[in-house]
Amino acid sequence: MRQVCSQASVEGFIGGTAVLPCSSEQRQLTVQDITVRWRHNGLDVLEIIDGTVAKAQDPAYRNRAQSIPEQYKNGNFSIKLRDLQDRDSGKYTCYIIQDSIIRNVKLNIEARTSRQIGNQGTKPSPDIPVMIFSILCGGFAFSLANSATGIFIHHLVSVPSPDK
Repeated sequence: MRQVCSQASVEGFIGGTAVLPCSSEQRQLTVQDITVRWRHNGLDVLEIIDGTVAKAQDPAYRNRAQSIPEQYKNGNFSIKLRDLQDRDSGKYTCYIIQDSIIRNVKLNIEARTSRQIGNQGTKPSPDIPVMIFSILCGGFAFSLANSATGIFIHHLVSVPSPDK
């Protein structure tokens, strides 16, 4: 019996990173009994055999797709795909062999915008009020530092010397 779950959808950005979810309802799995296959367009994205990531992997995904072995025993076989490219768009299928489960994940890749930073996906720009507050606080702190220094220097200059 095969169980096909509804398709999940994940957004990613060119050059960024995306996590493709795949999990089993069964918990406390024996690591040695785990076999999971991730596929995309007929290519081997990542394969876990007897709890170990197999070396047989399509070159397009080598050094870009990784799983979290510590999570296998909890039934989590999600993968992280980094350095996303246009060709990474589309349907990914995760086969959990022991449970006869097929999970589909649709990865949508978008072009970068000015609000994205490096390999971290998206980061919202700071809101204008936050930026203004930061500038005001910084100016206030600078003003206090200068005031304190000015008072200190003023007292040094106005202290009469013992010779007079």
